[in-house]
Amino acid sequence: MLSLEHIGICAKDTIMLKDWYIKLFKLKTVYDNKKEMPTFFLLMDDESMIEIYPADYEMESVTNKHQGIRHIAFGTDEIEIEYKNLKGNNVEIVEDLKTSPIGVKTVFFKDIEGNILHFIQRPESLY
Repeated sequence: MLSLEHIGICAKDTIMLKDWYIKLFKLKTVYDNKKEMPTFFLLMDDESMIEIYPADYEMESVTNKHQGIRHIAFGTDEIEIEYKNLKGNNVEIVEDLKTSPIGVKTVFFKDIEGNILHFIQRPESLY
């Protein structure tokens, strides 16, 4: 069986980015290599993880429509509450909360390093 074990985010400041994810999503740090610019693994409720590790190089900001992996989607059953949390923490919203004709709710936003994320709430599972 395959599962998504973790997503890696290469960061300019791993400590600040880790703290942002913990504050907004209440994730748990399960690994810290304790280096000067540490690598962290943050555990989600479904037991998948986000790895935050140090960048050696910076790149220009891109949009959600540039080639490559461009966003991380978090499923939720409480998108309105999550949206209020984003707004209450002055998170940069890329696309406001909207509902598609089939009832799928989404909101796109950026973390403090400009990575594109989004919440999605589906009326029924795709599988």
